[in-house]
Amino acid sequence: MAEGGTSHEVPDSPAPPREARLLDCPICLEQLHEPKSLPCLHSFCQECLSTFITKDLSGKMASATAFPCPVCRKMTQPVNPSEDKEKWAQQFPANVIVKDLVKPTALEPMFCKPCEKKGKPGTPATIWCKTCNVLFCTTCKVDYHDLIHEGCETMDVKGKKGITPRQVTEQIRCEKHTKKMCYYCEDHQILGCSRCITIDHRRCDVVTTTQEYCDKLKTESRLEDRKESLQKTMEDIKLLVKTFGEKLQILLEDQNSGFDGITDLRKQVDLRLDAMQKDITDKLVSSYKQEKENLDLSIQKCERLMSSIENTVESSETAVQRNDSVNTILMYQRGQAEMESCQNLITEIRMSFSSIRIKHVVDPSLLRLDEDIPLSLGNITVVKHIEPLPDGIRSARPLSECDVKEVCKFSIKCTSDRKDCTSFGVVYLSDDHIVLGDYSNNKIKLFTAAGKFEDEVKVEGRPYDMCRIDDHTVAVGNYTIPVIRVFRIESSKLTLTSEIKMSNGIQPRAVTYTGDEFVVSSVNQLYRVQQNGDSESINCSVVNCLHLAYDPDTRHIYGSQNTSTNGDVAVYRLSGGTRSEMTKVGLLKGALGLDVDIDGNVYVCGQASTNVIQMSCDGTNVRELLTSSDGVDTPRAISVCGTNLWLQMNHDRKGMKYACLNFTDQ
Repeated sequence: MAEGGTSHEVPDSPAPPREARLLDCPICLEQLHEPKSLPCLHSFCQECLSTFITKDLSGKMASATAFPCPVCRKMTQPVNPSEDKEKWAQQFPANVIVKDLVKPTALEPMFCKPCEKKGKPGTPATIWCKTCNVLFCTTCKVDYHDLIHEGCETMDVKGKKGITPRQVTEQIRCEKHTKKMCYYCEDHQILGCSRCITIDHRRCDVVTTTQEYCDKLKTESRLEDRKESLQKTMEDIKLLVKTFGEKLQILLEDQNSGFDGITDLRKQVDLRLDAMQKDITDKLVSSYKQEKENLDLSIQKCERLMSSIENTVESSETAVQRNDSVNTILMYQRGQAEMESCQNLITEIRMSFSSIRIKHVVDPSLLRLDEDIPLSLGNITVVKHIEPLPDGIRSARPLSECDVKEVCKFSIKCTSDRKDCTSFGVVYLSDDHIVLGDYSNNKIKLFTAAGKFEDEVKVEGRPYDMCRIDDHTVAVGNYTIPVIRVFRIESSKLTLTSEIKMSNGIQPRAVTYTGDEFVVSSVNQLYRVQQNGDSESINCSVVNCLHLAYDPDTRHIYGSQNTSTNGDVAVYRLSGGTRSEMTKVGLLKGALGLDVDIDGNVYVCGQASTNVIQMSCDGTNVRELLTSSDGVDTPRAISVCGTNLWLQMNHDRKGMKYACLNFTDQ
């Protein structure tokens, strides 16, 4: 697309993307202003560098003579450390190369493009078409632009001296082939130009244009989900900052209390205790400064990550508004990296997260001032107790490393039941409600996590496997009739909202929801089912598959096969139409209910082996989470929500017992 003024875009020119990135400050992410270069060759705005130095050294010893580079963390010394830290940034040399690059791109002249092509260069422009990125005079806008363009967004530039290049979205180019990056390979999750796709990705399954992939992210709400995740992460960081601030206030109060105690005791002794008072005061101040420095460092780490996340959210919204597909994808990927950084930071903090108190300890005998007792003003001690992270912040410790403990157990049998209960499906909702199907009594039941019965609905047929659609909606498969039922849970009530009748007449015993369709199993075949009941067979054979589960992060579908024959597949995974074995019969026999946790771990009930197995998403790591020694008896259904695990099992002949097992860090 042609640009206004005297500059022209040359197809496949390599200069814009690389040069544009060189002119950006890594701190403020804007074009460098008064660029200063550190010995490690990283360049920053002088003001940004000065602000970083003063914040990084805030609270540290006044004698500090170096600071870490904001990018590579290499310790850097100023030319004259004795000057105020606010002036250190001025001491570093200016990056003249960057300054030369910035100067010519400061403003672009605003001349009418059509007039220039007609041999009238220098005609002042009055209108800038943002859509076409072309400048027009008033006459040319009417004669040329308005004849063929409608609905373009324009800006009045009459009387302005120039237009900054950043008003135009940069076209990012391939560094290898210098072509426009117009394609995205979903298999490798990488952007590429037409040559990259032809040479390196011609055998990949899913290759789309950047616009198509960007539309896909919007359609599947993945951009909105990522934004919500980043906002939740930002809230976690804010909570950490608030907690550290409260701890800092407690330390300050402890310091003041220590000073008061020392002063009161000092009044009872002779002037010869001045030296002792100075020693213990220095120790108190040193202890406070050391602990304050640690807390300040934690706050700074949290604030930097929070600031980076805020910039990512804002940049993502700007890219979406501008329909900038490439930067939308880049911001989406940067958000993923920042979420991983946050989890790493929480893991680091969690190892040393503690309550810290500074105590002034005094021997009571000193108050009597006996001559035979050595004079002392006591001692300063720092008391630390490891404590959990604040409520609301999910522990970064992998659930595969956590143990479980039983929280409660209750019977699901109700007074209206005519038969002993038999249940093969359960869903644990985030509001601490449990929805389960009673196979024997043809019912769907609703309980609280504490075991309080709240509601039930009588249904036709035998309810079997169940799955979560959202936090208030569940779907129920049926063992005897070809229908999927959808229930809504609100105000402690169960409401049947729809019945999806299977077009092929199969009974959907196992059922899971993938966000836009259901996947169900019959005796030996899997099917995709639309909301209107249209069914399509999946080329994947199964054996007595009675339960399915779906991981929205990896988009994997897991299925269990109720068999105890050695060598048979017990659990399999379906990904991109390919079926792979997770584990065979051995430690796990008679596999039934299964679910996936927030870390992607898979949980499977072994009805015949009387245990619950936890395995990684690829089946390489397997451990026996619960056995009969833990009170497990023929487990049939399982549901994981957050860090809570609900297990349904046959406890005695009177009916089913329901066990709640909660993840702990013990």
